[in-house]
Amino acid sequence: MPKRKATFRLYPNATEKAALEETLSLHCRVYNALLEEHRRRYEAGETTFSFQAMCKALTLWRECAKSLATLNAQGLQVTAKRAALAFEAFFRRVKKGETPGYPRFKSWKRFSGFGFKTHGDGWKLMQAHCALKRGGRCAGYEYGAVRLSGIGTVSMRGRAGFDGVPKTAEVMRRGDKWYLSVTFDVTENEIRRQGGRVSTAFDWGVTTLLTQVTGDALTGEIEKVENPRWLKKQLGKIVELQQGTSRLETAAKLASGKDRGFPVNARLERLYRRLRAVHGKIARQRHDFYHKLTAAMVARFGLIVTEELSVANMSRAPKPKKNEDGTYAPNGAAAKAGLNRSIQDAAPAGLIAKLRYKAADAGSKFNPIPTRKVKPSQRCCLCGATEKHELSVRRWTCKCGAEHDRDENAARTMLRYAYEGDWWNRKDGAGTVPAAAARAA
Repeated sequence: MPKRKATFRLYPNATEKAALEETLSLHCRVYNALLEEHRRRYEAGETTFSFQAMCKALTLWRECAKSLATLNAQGLQVTAKRAALAFEAFFRRVKKGETPGYPRFKSWKRFSGFGFKTHGDGWKLMQAHCALKRGGRCAGYEYGAVRLSGIGTVSMRGRAGFDGVPKTAEVMRRGDKWYLSVTFDVTENEIRRQGGRVSTAFDWGVTTLLTQVTGDALTGEIEKVENPRWLKKQLGKIVELQQGTSRLETAAKLASGKDRGFPVNARLERLYRRLRAVHGKIARQRHDFYHKLTAAMVARFGLIVTEELSVANMSRAPKPKKNEDGTYAPNGAAAKAGLNRSIQDAAPAGLIAKLRYKAADAGSKFNPIPTRKVKPSQRCCLCGATEKHELSVRRWTCKCGAEHDRDENAARTMLRYAYEGDWWNRKDGAGTVPAAAARAA
C-alpha cells in the first residue's frame, strides 16, 4: 500500500514545550550513547553493534535509568534505527571509496527530533474533521491536537490532502517551531492524479530555472520558467545578520575564554532567531513553489524527460592548484563558491524528487536520461555532433551550420533521445540522420 506524509504545525504551551525539549534531549543522549557503544565495541574487537543489539541494550538501559523509563519504548527503537542507519551508510561509503563521514555526536540543539512507530502507541491524532471533499466523500482531514506520551495533548494545525490511515510519526524542531510529520497508508485512488498527454523535456539551469520543449523535439515550442532566486533576494539581510552574530560571538568568546560553550546573551539569541526565521522563510517559499510547479507539469505532460543530475559533483569545490615552488595558484574557488550557492538555492534534487513521485501518481512517465552518454549541452540536436563549450558560452554554432541556444538545444537533444535512442550513431549513406532530415524538411 502506498505511503504518503503530511506535516502539521504544533502549538505547545510553556509546560508542553519544556516537556518536548526534555524528551528531545533524552533521545539525543541515547543517540550519542549508541554511537559511543558502537565505537567501543569496534575498538575492543567485539561483535558488530547491530540494530537488534541496540534494542537489547536499550531494554537494559531503561531498567537502570529512570529518565529513559518514561520514554516510549518504540520511540527509543526509532532513535536506535537512526544510529544503525548512520553506521550502515558510513560503511557503505567506505566500501565504495567515498569520503567516509563517520557518524558524529550531536548536541540537543542540532538533534532534529524523535519518532513513534505505531499509531496509538505513544501518540494519537485527535479532533479530526473533514477538510477536503471529493466526489461527495471526505478526501482529507484536519486534526486539532495530538496526544504524545509523557508530554500531553498538544494543539496543532494542518491538513492531509488524502484519506489515509496514520501509521508512524516524527516530532521535529525547526528553529523555535515544532512540527509533527505523519506517515499514512493510503489507497491508489487517494493519490491518483490526472496526467497529461503531451511530451516535454527540460534543461535545468541557474539563470533560467527550466528551459523546456513541448511536443516534437525539433519543431516544438520552447517555454521557460524563470528562477525565483529566493536566497539571492534575502542575501543582503542574511549577510547583515551573520555579521552581527559574528561580532557578538567573538566578544563572547574573548570574555569567556571559550571557543565552544560560550554564554549567549539575549541580544545574540535574538539575532539567532532572526537568522533562523529568514532561512525558514526561504525554505518554505522554495517548497511551495516546487510543489505548485511540479503539480502543473504532471497535469499537463504524459512524458517528462530530463538529464540525470549529480548535485554533489555540480557543487563540489575546485581542487587546489599547487605550483612547483609549493605555493598555490588561483583556482577560481571564490567564483565557484558563488555558483555553488546558486545551485543549492535552486535545489534541483528537491525539484526532481517531487516531479518523480507526482508523475508516478499520475501514471506519467518520468525519464531521466544518462548525461554522460547523451551530453545534451554539447551535442547538436540536428546532426548529433558534439563540441565541448565552457559554461559561459550560451550560444554556439555547430559545424553543420545550425545555430543553437545552449539550454534550448539541450532540451531538444534530450527529447529526441527519449524517442529515438542514440540516433547520432544511425546514419544513412549520405551521412545524415534520416529522422532529423525528414523533420527538418
